[in-house]
Amino acid sequence: MHHNSPYSRAAGAYGSTAAATDQRLLEGQVLLISAQKLENLSLRLRAGENVSLEEIDDTLAHNRKLWQLFLDTTMDPTHLLPQDIRNNVASLAVYVFKRTQEVLIDTVPDKFRVLIDINRNIAAGLMKKQAQAAGPQAAAPMVEKTATDSMA
Repeated sequence: MHHNSPYSRAAGAYGSTAAATDQRLLEGQVLLISAQKLENLSLRLRAGENVSLEEIDDTLAHNRKLWQLFLDTTMDPTHLLPQDIRNNVASLAVYVFKRTQEVLIDTVPDKFRVLIDINRNIAAGLMKKQAQAAGPQAAAPMVEKTATDSMA
């Protein structure tokens, strides 16, 4: 993982301030499972397999629902994350939703990569040990607005 990527900064900041270690691990595992489903779908499409539109939609919808849950949770005013990090989670979620729509419109294997990378990088940060999460990366901003905009 590239430690200076916006995803790793986001994961480090989110992982260091989330309330419960168990919750972070669970969220990380769920993101990894979704990333693996997206990657499997991408590989099957690349291999020329005739994947049904229903399966494509179900896989993308699962990931979208996961990010909607993260968005809803972090936008709760009682959430423990600082407001700027919550805003960055929201920006990243909106980017995931936009990219998901693009994949649905033009379903080619390469378009899955950014969704897979986002999930894996955020999961890596969430699943770090508490001591590692409290390191220098934790102070880094989650995702600068310009970084989110440049991913479009």
